[in-house]
Amino acid sequence: MNVTIPDSLKGFVKQQVGAGRYPDPDAFVADLIRTEAEMFERLSRGEPLPADEHFERRLGSLLDEAQNAGGYVEATKDEFDAMEREGLDLAQKRRSS
Repeated sequence: MNVTIPDSLKGFVKQQVGAGRYPDPDAFVADLIRTEAEMFERLSRGEPLPADEHFERRLGSLLDEAQNAGGYVEATKDEFDAMEREGLDLAQKRRSS
């Protein structure tokens, strides 16, 4: 498989490799994919997202996806709290089964 890195990101990839975090660009890309695959695996098991340095990026991406999906409806604080409780209840049920 070949991956094309946009010119705007090549400097960042070179910086990560140059800092010794990765032996080469392929290792950097493989690590990114592995991290994302692990996150989706955890989500498929109903586990919560880890709060790490990528959390804001992931949350922003999910919010963008939801907004672009259409049908966006604003919720009051009480409605949001009820949805949050429902989500926590579902996660707890999945963990205990």
